[in-house]
Amino acid sequence: MSDQQDSLGNDLGLLNYFMRPDGLDGVIMMSNFDEFQNSQSAIEFSDLHYNNPIESNYDQNLTSAHQYMGEGLRETNGRTIFEEGITHQIPVIYLTSNLIPKQIFPLIATCDSLKKLIKYSLARNCVFGVSYKIFGTKNTRTYGTIAEIYAHSGDIETSDKIYIKAMGHQRYEILKTEPFPESNAPNIALAKIRIMPDITLPNPYHKLCLNPRNRHSNHGNNLCRTKDMWQTQWPNWVYKQFDVHQLASRVAEKVKTLYDKIKLTEDPYLLSLQVTKLGMFNPEQVHHLLSLESTNHRLKQALFYLDENQKARVSKKKFICNSEDCYACICDMGNVFPMSPDGPQGTYCNSWGQIHDMITVYRLEPGLGVVKVGQPSDECSWFPGYKWTIIMCPRCNQHLGWRFTVDEGSTLTPKVFYGLCMSSITSDKECTPNDDSSWIDMLH
Repeated sequence: MSDQQDSLGNDLGLLNYFMRPDGLDGVIMMSNFDEFQNSQSAIEFSDLHYNNPIESNYDQNLTSAHQYMGEGLRETNGRTIFEEGITHQIPVIYLTSNLIPKQIFPLIATCDSLKKLIKYSLARNCVFGVSYKIFGTKNTRTYGTIAEIYAHSGDIETSDKIYIKAMGHQRYEILKTEPFPESNAPNIALAKIRIMPDITLPNPYHKLCLNPRNRHSNHGNNLCRTKDMWQTQWPNWVYKQFDVHQLASRVAEKVKTLYDKIKLTEDPYLLSLQVTKLGMFNPEQVHHLLSLESTNHRLKQALFYLDENQKARVSKKKFICNSEDCYACICDMGNVFPMSPDGPQGTYCNSWGQIHDMITVYRLEPGLGVVKVGQPSDECSWFPGYKWTIIMCPRCNQHLGWRFTVDEGSTLTPKVFYGLCMSSITSDKECTPNDDSSWIDMLH
């Protein structure tokens, strides 16, 4: 065996850690390439035959119900709406991903710190905060989204696990934090917060309408706009830069060049939130977008990020492996499609409480030899009727996500799709072509 083969064999023999939906930690131990090649984890190339996702007959409401968390969850009563401009104190959990308003947040608490946070929340107003923790930075403002628990497991005092379903609502800025009572865990805290307003600036021409009945309309009549613009000191194009409907139209146009199968909302405010859940921005960019109080400003900043990300990648419209020195092409961004009514990107939790931010695609890059680990399993499946198999990057062995399949004879479509971990992929780098022939030659 050559030095090159021995080196690669030792690399493949390293422990490979990944997350399973059923909560079991998987470890591959392979001492040489022959064992790797003959194992159940053997390389298989991406499915070349696939169903058009538009023809899917899968009930997407099953996904948003998060049935894998079990039955018999108790529903909570009432709603908690915090007043803007007043300081509030809530428990906060820090994650490496962002919670978006109106997004479902499932959580299975297995560790003592999260159990304490949930019990604290349920004993008061059923709310807690979810903040993106920016590691290694100082003097940086931290923002987040309030999660309101709407269902939870019954026996929270003696059970080993506490199951909750929560929904993202109002955004906030953290003003001050203090340690959580009777806990030294770094991922939870009590925080004083300021509720951020949701501001949408109207069209500047509304104030110029002589007819009061037209001042709160969309004011889309071009003739009326032309007449109004003569009453201002600036030309029309200046106001167009900040018109929320113009900004929303420009954002939607750019998004559709990447995702032609995604249905976008026409509401500018909802669109400014929807685009944060399409895998186009990294967590820091999403965190910044959520920190902006104005819908107009958020849409304008989203346009800026879209342009910057497009310039950063030579190979446009690709999701790539974000492992250092890898950057393998994973799939076209246009392969994204929804398996949930909440959109293609969502938050899921396995039975050990590990939270995954995941986006669904119906096809991987042709010729990409993903490593499939283990046999298909339907245990704790996030998509009822589908079985999951862990997939890993063939270049760097990083956990990419899961391959979901149906049993032979099932009428569900699509027959195959993939869930990619947002923590394992990026879209703002240049990907390197997947030359599998040279890669396999190197192994031999």
